Amino acid sequence: MPLATVDLSLIGQVLAADVYTEQGILLLGQNTTITPAHVILLQKQRVREVDIIQSLTEGTGEEVTSQLFQLEADSETVAAYVQALDKTRILFDELTVGGAPSLDHFSNIFFDVAEKSRKHLGLFRNLYVLEGADSYTYRHSLNVGILCSLIARLMKWDEERVAFMGTAGFLHDIGKMRVPKEILLKPGKLTEEEFAIMKKHTVFGYEIIREMKGGSELLALCALLHHERLDGSGYPEQRKGDSIPIECQVLAVADMFDAICSDRVYKGRSSPFEAAQLLWKEACSGTLNVEIVAQFVRYIALLYVGAKAKLSSGEEVEVILIHQDEPMRPLVRRMGEFLDLRHDRKLTIEKMIG
Repeated sequence: MPLATVDLSLIGQVLAADVYTEQGILLLGQNTTITPAHVILLQKQRVREVDIIQSLTEGTGEEVTSQLFQLEADSETVAAYVQALDKTRILFDELTVGGAPSLDHFSNIFFDVAEKSRKHLGLFRNLYVLEGADSYTYRHSLNVGILCSLIARLMKWDEERVAFMGTAGFLHDIGKMRVPKEILLKPGKLTEEEFAIMKKHTVFGYEIIREMKGGSELLALCALLHHERLDGSGYPEQRKGDSIPIECQVLAVADMFDAICSDRVYKGRSSPFEAAQLLWKEACSGTLNVEIVAQFVRYIALLYVGAKAKLSSGEEVEVILIHQDEPMRPLVRRMGEFLDLRHDRKLTIEKMIG
């Protein structure tokens, strides 16, 4: 079995033996397929060489990881995101005064930042460290579009469907521009009457996209059905199972994840790990698509290897290892010692801090 140097050329290789830290803690198990996150982990633990079996064949699921993963978000990517956010605010606000921008206007805003984020997914670390509920609807729209593109790639959809999902995510909440601002921005809990009005944003979104130059029926349905759930508990049509298009099922996952991770006027944010835990709970209860959630949760957790976080105990830790069996409860380092959150169930990652 050949020895391979731990560097980026290791991505896509398969381990022939378990890899341990100097303290005897298992880092990676035999038959693990190496991803960029694993390379970073091994380098942090000063592992210089590992035993390798073979390379992955072209077209496997890990190919997506090696194509997408880059930990650092460069200044150009962040600048593109901020610029897109400003343009999103202007264009969305046109709808509140009777404007009717074409689909091309929205696409021109979204696709530049989507392409940059595809190459620099470390942008997500910045997104979920930012605090504040200002411009939530606009940020949420951008974020969900980026997440939908990511999930489509993880599912190995073709580029046309990836682009469609990005647009669908970007426009999914466009109907909120027709919801009264006193309801949309209310800092407290909505009354039953107010919530009934808020839920109409799905219908408003459908109508806006159907009237939009370049809009399609499926794109409009994504706005209409992104709050539907597989068990029929969603709205506005209480659809079940396969009657909900798969594109809308992807959108439901991305929408819920970003909403949980973001500050809103009526609720503070949770960490991406808490969001992943909630998504998994929903999937297991039959409301979200299990396959979509499983792929997304495993991948998104890898983005936070090496990131700083705060535990529910108030202690600051570094995320060291994402477990394949339970990615929501990683191995962390706390004051020089390792802590496996799978074994200490009382602790959770409450907040990402860098």
